[in-house]
Formats: sequence, C-alpha cells, structure tokens
Amino acid sequence: MAAEKNFENKVKTWLESEGIYPLGTGADKMPVPPCGYYEKRWGGGYSKSGLPDMHLTVNFISIDVELKASDGRPSELQKQKVKQINRSQSIALILYPEGFDDFKKIVKGVKNLPCQIQDINLLKELSNTNKCQVLQT
Repeated sequence: MAAEKNFENKVKTWLESEGIYPLGTGADKMPVPPCGYYEKRWGGGYSKSGLPDMHLTVNFISIDVELKASDGRPSELQKQKVKQINRSQSIALILYPEGFDDFKKIVKGVKNLPCQIQDINLLKELSNTNKCQVLQT
C-alpha cells in the first residue's frame, strides 16, 4: 500500500505543478495559474464501489484515474467503471508508475486543447438565473 500512496503523492505534486489543484485550494496557495482541479475519492459506505481513486477536471474535460502500484491489479468492478466512464465520452484510466509519462502527455494534451473556453463561459453567463445559479468569484 505504501508504494501506491507514494505514487499518488507524486501524481498530486505533478498535477499542482501544472495548475491542477485540490478542490478548495486558496488562490494564495496557487503558484501556477489554475486550469483545473482534482479530488481524491475515498472508499467507504457512502461512496459508489469501484470508482477510480482520483477525479480531475482539466480545461472542462473530466479525467478519472485509478492508481495502482507496479504490482497492483484492478478489480473487475474497477475495470468495469473505467470502461463505463470512457463510453460516456469522458476519460478514465488505470495508471501504474510505469505509465506516468503517458499520463502526463494525456493531461498536457487536454490542458492545451483549443477548446473555446470563451464560448463555454458565455453559456455559463446565459444560464445564470436565480433558479440555475453558476456561482463565480
């Protein structure tokens, strides 16, 4: 378990260096301009079984990551959830330390997509009524 936790910390450190911060991070603690967020999921009685360990949103794109140590094996349920997320036009993957460079390429590719962020922000403004609130700072 220690190897997986060490790998998780390595992933988190790299994400933050790219401007992808833990949900709730204060602006004063962001040395790199934010382009997304991540949250660590915790298994237990109140969460859906088999969900990947981390959920990221980068440049409006959802990425779910099941982290494994080099000798780790995903359960059938975890594999099923990853497949289901990918079928829904999001990105989900099972990540081993040996695939970390490939993961970096995927995240950087999503980060640099020529997405029309202005158009998406305009939709947020158009949809912002008192019954559909898009809260912003």
